[in-house]
Amino acid sequence: MNDVWHEIDREDVVDAYKYFKIYDMLIQEVKVAIPNIKIMIMKPFVLKGSATEKDWEYFNFQVRKRASIAKRISEIYNLPFVELQKDFDELSRNIEPEFWLSDGVHPTAMGHEYIKDRWIETFKTL
Repeated sequence: MNDVWHEIDREDVVDAYKYFKIYDMLIQEVKVAIPNIKIMIMKPFVLKGSATEKDWEYFNFQVRKRASIAKRISEIYNLPFVELQKDFDELSRNIEPEFWLSDGVHPTAMGHEYIKDRWIETFKTL
């Protein structure tokens, strides 16, 4: 998410190709260094909020692009993939998005709580 944000605000670009290469290299190195490590990939997410509304189409497209890359990494390494975008989209239908993500990017206490629950739920399956 920050990679996308920095493209807009700072022109500090970590494009999708670079995102894939760095993510792939990170997983490779960790698996070599700690072969029995348990890893899960959590899907990047974004909601419309104060930080994203102005450039919503760009944020939404770019975050979803990176989410598909994260999914691809999980498939390459046969790692569990935790869906979060669909969850936050669904949760935000009944409660304002700011309840979950203060500005469309950063989780609130309740957003963190939800992510934690999903993490624990997935970890128990490893």
